[in-house]
Amino acid sequence: MYTLVSTLQYPIAKDGLHFASPFTFMALRFSIASIVTWALAREFHPILNRDTLFLSSFTALSATFWIYGLDLVSPAQSAVLSYTMPLLVIPLSALILQERTTVLGWGGAVVGFSGVVIYGLGLTDSGSTLLGGLLSVGGALFWGLFTIFYRKARNQDPTMTVATQFLVCALIFWLVSPFSFTLAPNSEFLLDLAYVSILNGAVGFMLWNAMVRMETVVRLTTLVFSVPAATVVLQAFSTGVLPSVASVIGMGVMFLGIYISRTRVGSPNHQT
Repeated sequence: MYTLVSTLQYPIAKDGLHFASPFTFMALRFSIASIVTWALAREFHPILNRDTLFLSSFTALSATFWIYGLDLVSPAQSAVLSYTMPLLVIPLSALILQERTTVLGWGGAVVGFSGVVIYGLGLTDSGSTLLGGLLSVGGALFWGLFTIFYRKARNQDPTMTVATQFLVCALIFWLVSPFSFTLAPNSEFLLDLAYVSILNGAVGFMLWNAMVRMETVVRLTTLVFSVPAATVVLQAFSTGVLPSVASVIGMGVMFLGIYISRTRVGSPNHQT
């Protein structure tokens, strides 16, 4: 279900940027998601401890890097670069959560980063920019960080945690949106906004939080690489434009890194 609601977020959010500036779009997105989630919670008691404030701040940073990167690259490229997050989260989870990582986990991260570099070579041939690629990877880094803090806060009420996360993010984006406020709403934009706010927003974040509470960060994050793969296929079918050779090779190497990092993760014979 998470893969289903996440695959379409990239082309839909890209379309929404035709009618609103990135900060304005995110301010509206998190405001609507906050209202929906608080309605589900049926009470208003924000959780304002350190871990929740950290995960909220990292979420706002992740969304900022992601949406500005998406403005400069294609939806498929944004999806692939965003899902470098599993490769980034392996060392971060070891440092912050003390989750033990295997030698193969570290090896997979190195191989995966090599794939990111190769994939980045294809950006210059597709009309996208290196800045867009770097911003997308920055969004992946902060996504990994707030995922780790989801894990740290797993004993909190999940609905309250996500609702507080959305509320803090909405406040942050409304504070900065006047610096680049653009909004030209129409029916197409409202549909885009509804999807990224409710399905990809409230529903998607609740699903992600639930999965993080059930599984270690390293094992979980490497399971969702089907999202960028599906997005690349969707873009190829919708536009008729195939990805470059460098992009295909880079994706393949990233998949190899994910596979290596998943191999016998958690086996006591390989832990370091």
